[in-house]
Amino acid sequence: MRKNIFILFMVVFLSFPGLTYAMDVSVDITGPQDLGTLKVGIEKTIVARCISKGVHLESYKKLNVTIIKLGDVISYDAVLDTVPPQAFHKDLKDTANLSGTIDEMIGTMFIAAPEAQVVPYKAEPQKENVLRNVTGAKLKLPFVANSIASIGERIFISDPTTVYELKEEKPSPVWHTPGKIEILRIYPYQDTLIVLGKLDYNFRSFKIKDGKTLDRWDKAVVPLGKGLVVSEIYSDKTSSISYRWLPAKQLDGSSPQLPNGLDMITAVTSEVGPKGPEILSFTQDNKLAVYSGSSILKKTDHDAGIVPDFIEDTTISPPMRYYLKPRIVVAGGKIITFENDRGLARWLPRILMFEATQIIVYTASGDEFEGTTVATYPKSYCADITLSSGKVAALIVKGKNTYLQLLDL
Repeated sequence: MRKNIFILFMVVFLSFPGLTYAMDVSVDITGPQDLGTLKVGIEKTIVARCISKGVHLESYKKLNVTIIKLGDVISYDAVLDTVPPQAFHKDLKDTANLSGTIDEMIGTMFIAAPEAQVVPYKAEPQKENVLRNVTGAKLKLPFVANSIASIGERIFISDPTTVYELKEEKPSPVWHTPGKIEILRIYPYQDTLIVLGKLDYNFRSFKIKDGKTLDRWDKAVVPLGKGLVVSEIYSDKTSSISYRWLPAKQLDGSSPQLPNGLDMITAVTSEVGPKGPEILSFTQDNKLAVYSGSSILKKTDHDAGIVPDFIEDTTISPPMRYYLKPRIVVAGGKIITFENDRGLARWLPRILMFEATQIIVYTASGDEFEGTTVATYPKSYCADITLSSGKVAALIVKGKNTYLQLLDL
């Protein structure tokens, strides 16, 4: 049964050329011919198993695996190109132990030691590598970014371990996560940043300013309206919806009551209709919706998609994942968000593949939304968006490259 499942997974994996992974896996084998014929299969199964375990391959550059027959022993050695480098070694009696050793390597190098600093990719020389306040201007970043926020004219960008400020068109690190905490999203709040992170299946949140941690919480804390709200997520095995948010509580300032069932992380307030302050977020079935009180005023009729970042409850079987939804920002009655098209991979929730991404501007028209696509990027996904100087600043990830793109509303 396990063999049949693996064969099916490999067929699916090889059927999607649009898979956006970046890590190069190289396998060198020295030994008998029957051992050497395993090279291509080992390279492909390492990538497939990493994806199935939720490893962000776009965050790593290269994995070198060397398999050598030494007398009666097969030496399995792997080196991951991080700073400092990570290494794995195991002696095997025969090739029957290869499958279990590959799983052990992934668990040791990628899952058990996420605190290793990823080697940033070096930007290749290009003519258009300057971010200007004009439509279409873009900046190629030297790392795979996952979130962006602006405070006034200052732009902040994050990867899973570091928050950077964009200074003179170059990202300068200003804050690092403690321990094994990984950054999921950053938010502007007054003159500070709120950093939402994760540690295993638990949220961790920080308030930072000028590189200093002002406060921290062991729950999910995000801005909403003129204040901060706090909540927790839990797995629900009794429902077709695999996760639920506990009712949000006020932590600071003033915020409207968040209706049950709405995604707290993406919730924003706005006045896009005639009934006053409203809340925009995503419903449990991942539809963009506008709420007034506990009533839905309008919502889209299609799935909004996800971003690659997630938290996973591995204490239950099967493990349950919560993927972050696209960011929503509001400006002048317009609702700006994005949709990452996963193609056929949407039927495989644990496979992170993206066919294209669209930046979309919605306006409210009666009881419906009217959407206009302002940009489309094939074989890419959008990690996050923010508003900067009246324009949309979008993080577009294609393969191993992240571009900061400016767009008109």
